Amino acid sequence: MAASMKLSLTFILLLSGLVVFCEVGGAKAIDCSLIRCKQDGYITCNNYPGKLNGCACVCAPEDGKHCKLHLQDGTCSKCDKTEY
Repeated sequence: MAASMKLSLTFILLLSGLVVFCEVGGAKAIDCSLIRCKQDGYITCNNYPGKLNGCACVCAPEDGKHCKLHLQDGTCSKCDKTEY
């Protein structure tokens, strides 16, 4: 009885570790060099000089302050960190 209890506990711990490992390993960073844009754009941030390459808010710098996405058609949108 005690041996089967230890075996069951070991199995549950291993299974739990596998689930946690898969969840952590499943989070992937987006490679902005692979994003293809339908229209050109650029990103501006208050704490970065000039225009930054990118046509999606996910490509804004992690430490960017008040970043905005400017598209070729003249639209401008705020890049909110909660969106990505």
